[in-house]
Amino acid sequence: LLDGAIVLIGNAPLALARIARYVLEESARPALVVGMPVGFVNVVESKALLARCAVPQITLEGRRGGSALAVATLHAVMESA
Repeated sequence: LLDGAIVLIGNAPLALARIARYVLEESARPALVVGMPVGFVNVVESKALLARCAVPQITLEGRRGGSALAVATLHAVMESA
């Protein structure tokens, strides 16, 4: 289901980590991962795991992020296409 999909994560660092594991361990190939969870628990770690993935991705460093930033990023990508 992930192959060729756009994955948008704006609030759940564990969901981002799971997507990254699908890419690393099960060869899932989304077209784009926008990974911008926010918070303190597992946020930096999930973004670091995504950085190891060989898929197109957009993320923010550190603990910054959130659903609003993730959606704004997706809108910007769609407008530029």
